[in-house]
Amino acid sequence: MSESTATIRDDILQSVTDIFGIEIDDYRQIDQGYLNLKWKIETDIGSLFAKQYNKNRYPEHLVQGLEISLSHQNDLYNQGIPVPQLFQYQGQYVLRTPSQERYVLMRSCQGEILQPGTANAHQMYSLGKITGHMHKLLNSHRAKQPLHWNIRSKEEMLKHWERRWSDAVSMGCEKTLAALEIQRDIIDETDIGLFSGCEQGWCHWDLFVDNILFTPNSVSAVLDFDRLNYVYPDFDISRPILSCALEKGGIRLDVVRAFVHGYREHRPLTLDQLVRSIQLTWWKEAGWVTVEKERDSTPIKRFREENLWVGQHWHHLRDILGGI
Repeated sequence: MSESTATIRDDILQSVTDIFGIEIDDYRQIDQGYLNLKWKIETDIGSLFAKQYNKNRYPEHLVQGLEISLSHQNDLYNQGIPVPQLFQYQGQYVLRTPSQERYVLMRSCQGEILQPGTANAHQMYSLGKITGHMHKLLNSHRAKQPLHWNIRSKEEMLKHWERRWSDAVSMGCEKTLAALEIQRDIIDETDIGLFSGCEQGWCHWDLFVDNILFTPNSVSAVLDFDRLNYVYPDFDISRPILSCALEKGGIRLDVVRAFVHGYREHRPLTLDQLVRSIQLTWWKEAGWVTVEKERDSTPIKRFREENLWVGQHWHHLRDILGGI
């Protein structure tokens, strides 16, 4: 552990005690995620979780957006969605130490993070039901907002594709070149009007296995609402399906069906929407298909694998998912 990490940790732990009067008995750093430091903390009021917001990843101008995202998390908690309970001080969820380290504090949740592709039907039914309920609550009686992110044009996609193609050519990576050839065909032939039917609204926008805790038969908690924003809720359909149901080059239709059935208990989900949601995630994440680098994280490698599968089955998704 670096000296700076220890300093930040001690600063935050002392702040927790000073602000809330919580006595800390023990702590353990969690090595997961990108740049932000995280700890599980044992205290006199139970297990808590603290996350520091790295100043490079979250410069000051992004803090207000974090407050909005966390306020939605708090609302969902109060309405019975299984999400961590947040601590608030002086009306703020993003807390600050005297040295201006920003962090969030919440109750720790029980459950296990699964390996990608290994969720069972009971777990996926639970996840679908929670996701549908979450979307219903987030988007009931909410005014339309400017989109936080919009769909790339074909011109943007091709420009980005050409850079990745050049890199793969220069490195002689035949595997990546073959994948990029498939991508180019899809980009060339796709009319992005395909996505005009995608609903706009609030969604989690990062709903993959690392951000979900499971019991053997259900979801115990949905985590990490930092990216929650006004975009396309379809991402919260395709992202968990790809993350939880794609295994060893094949998609497990029984668990996809379970997710869809759970979701439909709260919101409609047609075959057209299901297929389009998977294609929307492919369009957004096409940039992950590059020559693999040593520094690539495990999630990036997995996202790349999922994108490759969708590209290979782009024209057959309706046949594969028909009848769900």
